[in-house]
Amino acid sequence: MRLGILHDSADPRRGGAEAHTDALVRRALAEGDEVVLAVLEGEGPAGRTTLRSDAPRRRPARDRVLATQGERRLREAGCDVVLAFRHVLACDVYLPHGGRVADAQAAADASRGGVGLLARLARALGGKHAFWLEAEQALLGGREGPRVVALSRGLAARIAQAYPAAAGRTVVIPNGVDTERFAREPFAAEGAALRQRLGVGTAPLALMVAHRPRLKGLHTVLEAMASPKARAFETPLHLAVAGRHVERASLALARRLGLAGRLHVLGGLDDPRPAYAAADLLVQPTYHDPCSLTTLEALSMSLPVVTTVHNGVSELMGRRGGIAVEAAGDPEALAVALAVLADPALRDFTAEDARYVAERNRLGTRLGQLLDLLRHAAQA
Repeated sequence: MRLGILHDSADPRRGGAEAHTDALVRRALAEGDEVVLAVLEGEGPAGRTTLRSDAPRRRPARDRVLATQGERRLREAGCDVVLAFRHVLACDVYLPHGGRVADAQAAADASRGGVGLLARLARALGGKHAFWLEAEQALLGGREGPRVVALSRGLAARIAQAYPAAAGRTVVIPNGVDTERFAREPFAAEGAALRQRLGVGTAPLALMVAHRPRLKGLHTVLEAMASPKARAFETPLHLAVAGRHVERASLALARRLGLAGRLHVLGGLDDPRPAYAAADLLVQPTYHDPCSLTTLEALSMSLPVVTTVHNGVSELMGRRGGIAVEAAGDPEALAVALAVLADPALRDFTAEDARYVAERNRLGTRLGQLLDLLRHAAQA
């Protein structure tokens, strides 16, 4: 199979869809397939062909260049099947790693307490959001179109509700995790050293790993830590945040709530595994995430998780590996969940369950399912 992949970036250090793409390319090459990447930046792993497109830095012009030039160049390169992860106008298999456009935008708005008329007007005039909706309609609006890979049953249901014609060509293949790479024991010493540098001692340490912490529920976590319902902790909970964009508003909120001494900003991490090993639990009360790779990595590192039902990984967890609260943006419910995991014995028990969930969702299995689908599409 000669596989063409459309993606704006081929840099796996960005995590998320980029890391998933990198793993898929490596697996396809290892199995003897040819891979051609059409990207705006990055190169991807050795052994593939990369087609770079020059594009304006501003959206939507940047997105439109990838959607049109990238897809055309992949066809000209003789690809048997074209897989797209982002907002494009045509492909053979579509994997919307960020979910539906409307869901993502509603979640971003909710994480900021809603947006006003001027903000909505600016978004409409900017054109970026309009192009994303145009691309989504092109891919999902008709009965004929690409095969669609949903990362969770919840996302598949939302696609079917908004685009009934796409329901019959949608399959569910969740993300997976490399359980050998994400194992706790090899990083125990580095985790202990990080705890010492942070000065948390034996206090429980929660970790959030997010490039957009506010969208993943950072303000809700801070409010939960200040809630009377979080007093079940014998010693106060500390929070470490790994990510490049912790906003000033978040730091200001921590100060107002008297939490400045218990919030530790780690910045962007090239390797999050020592941070996972340092923590007692992952807290990710996200407003929106079709299937969080961060959550799967934490589970694989035997780290209990507190998330929300808006995270597709909650479907894989069921009642094992942690707690998924019903509502994002509910600090009281989150405080109760954190208080439940205040018991070290319960955390230890849940840690075993966390690893069990990860073992049932190995990266190799999920990549195999996706490659099987791509090969079938290539022969169609």
